[in-house]
Amino acid sequence: MKKGIVTLLGGFLAGCSLFPEGEPPLPLYTLKSGPLKQTHALKAPLTIDGPASEISLDTQRIAITPSPYQRDYLADGQWPDRLPKVFEEILVESLSERWGGVHVNRNSAGLQTTYVLFSEIQDFSLYPMGAGSSEVRLKVMFKVIDFQNRQAIAARTFTECVPVPSLSMHTIVCAFNQGLHALLKKAVPWMEDVFSSSPSSSSHKDE
Repeated sequence: MKKGIVTLLGGFLAGCSLFPEGEPPLPLYTLKSGPLKQTHALKAPLTIDGPASEISLDTQRIAITPSPYQRDYLADGQWPDRLPKVFEEILVESLSERWGGVHVNRNSAGLQTTYVLFSEIQDFSLYPMGAGSSEVRLKVMFKVIDFQNRQAIAARTFTECVPVPSLSMHTIVCAFNQGLHALLKKAVPWMEDVFSSSPSSSSHKDE
């Protein structure tokens, strides 16, 4: 049965659909986290460091994991930039919306900061599950650094699995977006709890 599922996915795999030279570029599919309600939980500058990932995810290609020891890419579409860069843009946009843009900065901004947010994308791919079903799996580790005190104050890994009811690019990308929004809805309140209990939080409570 697993062999049949991989065959079904063959039309999406990059290795099974090589484009001749001069072929138009692949369609681009965007990632969005969805709206996050604004709060004032962050009252100190936060710098978002560029997300890390393993080399097979550090690409524009949309990953598929047919087996535990294999990773390939969908042939019918890609992200608008390398996945870590796309994920960074989403973090900046989403956390600015949540906490106010004045507190959220990119690492390249060169501004003084109180906190640094590190992240590592450990999984972001489509998995064939057998019997005609598939799912997307997201796994992201976040680490909060108290920059003033030069110490890591918290780290946690968040995961999401979203069923993919049909093997179309639209459905697959919608599942990635649904999973990303659900993951951030869990990760952001955790970050806010970290900020509120950090050693540096007391100096910003009255600001």
